Amino acid sequence: MVKFNNGTQLETVAVYGGMETYQSAQRKTLEIVVSSELLTLDEAKAIWQDSGATSEMTIESDGQTSVQLDFTLPVSLTLNDLNGDPVVRMKLAQKSALEIMQEKQAQDISDNEAALCELAALIDGGESNG
Repeated sequence: MVKFNNGTQLETVAVYGGMETYQSAQRKTLEIVVSSELLTLDEAKAIWQDSGATSEMTIESDGQTSVQLDFTLPVSLTLNDLNGDPVVRMKLAQKSALEIMQEKQAQDISDNEAALCELAALIDGGESNG
């Protein structure tokens, strides 16, 4: 079973971990395999493209639980057969620590700029009324 950060839970046929080159970097990958009877390709696409949903996933298998973070890069989404049964395969790649740090810094800068703009508007508004 996979539990996504958005609350979606899916019974899995299999979950495969690996490494591959994606976007010019060697990255960890997860391939989540779900019966197409439980998940349509459109439903899978909505999850696969939702970085908020895939930023934290809890995977339960064979009595063990693991938490996987930052698998937010969609690599491939396919509908095919596994042992004669139709399945949906979602492959996701993990962002690097550097990419995550750069995104956080960019968000912090945006937040600071917004706060400065708000402060400037308050100061400008205060002088107009005075």
